[in-house]
Amino acid sequence: MTAIIGLALAAGGTVVLLLGSESKPARPALVVANDVSGRATACLATDTATATTTDAVPEIWAAMQAAGSESATNVQQLITPAVDADQAEPHLAGLLSQHCDLIVTVGPAFGLAVPKLALLVPAVRFTAIASTFTGSIPNVTLLGRESPVNAVRQQVTTLQLSRVER
Repeated sequence: MTAIIGLALAAGGTVVLLLGSESKPARPALVVANDVSGRATACLATDTATATTTDAVPEIWAAMQAAGSESATNVQQLITPAVDADQAEPHLAGLLSQHCDLIVTVGPAFGLAVPKLALLVPAVRFTAIASTFTGSIPNVTLLGRESPVNAVRQQVTTLQLSRVER
């Protein structure tokens, strides 16, 4: 009989421990994560042909990642098939909807899609590398194929400091 009462008390104690007390709600486990939602975002966009035929894309992407880590700036890349500005433009618009504050494009397809979007969204900075676009728009920086890595790295590093809310 004593063994049965002891077993019943042990089972009841286990149920209380598992279900917890009604007077204190169970607290969720503490989760610690980087809050990336309040950070500026720099995005790299290029077409698959440019990405596979030039060393510039991986070098620029590595520089953007390093600068993003150093300056608490989010970075992301988009490499997609596009042979002209008409095909590239919807992809750039998608980056705008993802709140990219700086969009770096490499190659002619994405570079030629920049002017239209840059004029529509002047708060976003664009950098077109190796583009055939030659105009002048205040929020667009044009860079040639020679040494764009340091310029892009600097842009990403200073992005957080100059972020403009849209």
